[in-house]
Amino acid sequence: MTTGNKIYRVIKPLLFGCIVGIISGGVIALFLTSAKVVCAFAFSLYAQADGALTAACVVFLVLTACLLTAVLQTLCPSCKGSGIPLAEGCARGMLRVKWLRAAAALIAGSLLSFVCGMPLGSEGPSIGVGGLIGDGVGKTTKQSDELRRYLITGGASAGLAVAFNAPLTGVTLALEETHRRFSPGILLAAFSAVVPAVLVAQLIFWGLGHNAYLNALGIREGFTVLPHLIQTRYDGAGIFFSICGIAVLCGVACAALATAFNRSIFALGKLSGKISSPALRLLPAFALTAVCGLTFATSVGSGESSLASVSVASATGILFALLAVRFFITVTASGSGATGGLFLPMIAIGGVCGTLAAKACVACGMPEAYAGNIVLICIAAFFAASVRAPISAIVMTLELTASFANVLPCAIAVAVATAVCALTRSAPLYERMMEDLHARAPKPSDATDVTATGIVTADSTLCGKRIRDVLWPYNSLVTELVRADGTRIVPDGETFILVSDKLTLNAESVSPDELRIRLDEFDLDRTVIDRHDPTRRNQ
Repeated sequence: MTTGNKIYRVIKPLLFGCIVGIISGGVIALFLTSAKVVCAFAFSLYAQADGALTAACVVFLVLTACLLTAVLQTLCPSCKGSGIPLAEGCARGMLRVKWLRAAAALIAGSLLSFVCGMPLGSEGPSIGVGGLIGDGVGKTTKQSDELRRYLITGGASAGLAVAFNAPLTGVTLALEETHRRFSPGILLAAFSAVVPAVLVAQLIFWGLGHNAYLNALGIREGFTVLPHLIQTRYDGAGIFFSICGIAVLCGVACAALATAFNRSIFALGKLSGKISSPALRLLPAFALTAVCGLTFATSVGSGESSLASVSVASATGILFALLAVRFFITVTASGSGATGGLFLPMIAIGGVCGTLAAKACVACGMPEAYAGNIVLICIAAFFAASVRAPISAIVMTLELTASFANVLPCAIAVAVATAVCALTRSAPLYERMMEDLHARAPKPSDATDVTATGIVTADSTLCGKRIRDVLWPYNSLVTELVRADGTRIVPDGETFILVSDKLTLNAESVSPDELRIRLDEFDLDRTVIDRHDPTRRNQ
C-alpha cells in the first residue's frame, strides 16, 4: 500500500463525515424550524378551542392526522416511534432500510404528531434523520459497510447536536448509546459530523431568525431547552453536602419512576402490536392528546411549556396532576408507535418530578434559590435511569443549562439511579426498542450459522487495529486468531490485528453471501465460509 493510499484511508472518514454533517445540519435545521412552527400552531389551536365549533375543528384535525399517520406507517413501517432505535440498529448493522423513504416518513410523521400536540419531541426524529442521511451518503457513494456505519453514527450524533444545540452530548451519545463502546473510529465519526452540522444549522437559524414571526418563536441562535432553569452556586459546604444527600434520594425516586415509565411503554407497545390496523392502534394516543389539550393545555406538546409553566410556587395538586397526565399520555403515545422522540418528554417528566422534590425540600428549610438545582438533578437522574446512558445525561444537563454548579450532585444522582435500575434489571429504553424493531424486521431467507476464516493482507483495513475498534458484521464474533508463526490466540477486544494473521469468526443467523461481501471489504485473503445447522447451538 502506497503512502498516498494510507493517508487517504485515514482522511476519508473525516471528509465523508463532514459531508454528512453539512447535509444533516441543513436538513435538520429546516425540520426543527418547521416543527417549531407546527407546535406553535397546535398550542394556539388548543388555546382558542373554547367553543363547540373550534373543539370540533380540533377533533377533525386530530382524526385526519391519525389517518394520515396510519397510511404513512403502512407505506413505511420503519417510521414508527422515536427514530433513535432505527439509527442505532442501522449503525450496528442490525437493520437495513431505504434511507430516503424512511427519512421523509420520519419527518412527515413527526409533523403530523406535532400538529396535534402529541407529547413527543423532535430530537428523536432528528437523530433518526441524521443517521439515515449518513446511510444515504454511504450508499450513494458506494462506501464499505464499515464506513457506512460510521457515517450513520456521525449523522445521528449531528442530529442530536443540532436539535439540542449541544455538540458534546451528540458525541457522547454516539459512544455511550449508539454503539455502547468507545473507539477512536466512533469518536472521529461523531466529531467530524457534529462540528459542521452545528455550524451550518446555526447559520440557517441566524438567517431565519430575521423573520419577525420565527424570531418570536426563538429561532435565531438555535434552540435552548432549559433557558429558564437557573442554577445557583453553592454558598458554603453545608448546603453543598445537603444537596448531595438529597441527590441520593432523588436518584432512587427517579429510578423507580423511570422503571415504571420504561415497563409501561414496553407493555403497551406489546399490547398495541397485536392490533393489525395502524389506524386503530394509533387512535387512542391521538384521541387522548386531543382530550388533554382541550382540558389541560400545558400537558400536551414535547414538554418545554410544561417545564416553563411550573415552579415551587405551583400548587402541589397541580404538579402531581401534571406529572401523572404527562406520564400517562407520553407512555400512550410512545407505546402506540406514534412518530416522535422521547428526549424532551423525559426531560419534562424528570423536571416536574424535580419540581415536586424541590418544593418538598423548600418546605423542609432549603433556600428556594436552590430549587432549580434539584430540578436539574432529577432531570439527569430520570434520563440516565431510563436510557442507561449516565455520561450523556450529565453532559446533556450541563450543556442545556451552561452551568457547572451541579456536576457532583448530578453525578451522584445519576450513579444511584443507574445502579438501582441495574439491580431491578430494568431494560434500557432505546436498547429494548431497537431489539423489538430488529425482531419485526424481515430476515434473509438463507440465514444460518456460519464459521468464516480469512488471512489479513498488507492492504487490509484491519491491520494495526484492536479487535474492539473494528465494526464487525452484525452477530459475528472473532473466536480465534493465528499468528504467522503458528501461535494460536484466543482474542479479546485489546488484541491487535497484524499482517498474515488468520482470523476465525463465528456468526449466527446471517446470510452467508452477505457475510462474504462484508468480509471482502476488509481485504482478507483466502476467505472460507462454512455453514452449519443453527440447531446445533441448542444441543
